[in-house]
Amino acid sequence: MFDEVKGFGVTIRRLARPTLTTEYPEVKRPMAPRFRGLPSLRADPETGEALCVACGLCARICPTSCLEMHVVASQEGDRELGEFILRSGRCMFCGLCAQVCPVDAITMSQEYELSVTDRDGLIYTKTELATIGGQLANWWESGVGPENQQTNAPSDYDRFREGALK
Repeated sequence: MFDEVKGFGVTIRRLARPTLTTEYPEVKRPMAPRFRGLPSLRADPETGEALCVACGLCARICPTSCLEMHVVASQEGDRELGEFILRSGRCMFCGLCAQVCPVDAITMSQEYELSVTDRDGLIYTKTELATIGGQLANWWESGVGPENQQTNAPSDYDRFREGALK
């Protein structure tokens, strides 16, 4: 019987608090600086060329094989990235491709609104990924730590501190 009364007490306390509603399409919730969204290609801001050196490490380390690279021989005798395809329907957003890249050509963007009506919309090419990758700075330049946290979600430390203060 006492447990039921405690449950009603929690409900009554919650009713007295003001509700915080975020109007989602107009106001988007800020993401944490190290949020792993859609993988994207970084491009040189001066020339617009992708920074990828076509080594193929990202395609080899991907556990779901969602990355596909077509390498073309350049006029200088080096490798050049001909085509880069990301099948985001297969991607599990693990970030291994960004970690293994030797020139930081792949980065995890903040893109999370990826819904489409058909599966063909989940296939991204080199130019689409380069436009997404050119919008944001590197994750290590955004800063990490509680002083640079860009989210309004409470962390485990905040929950612990609030529980200790009561």
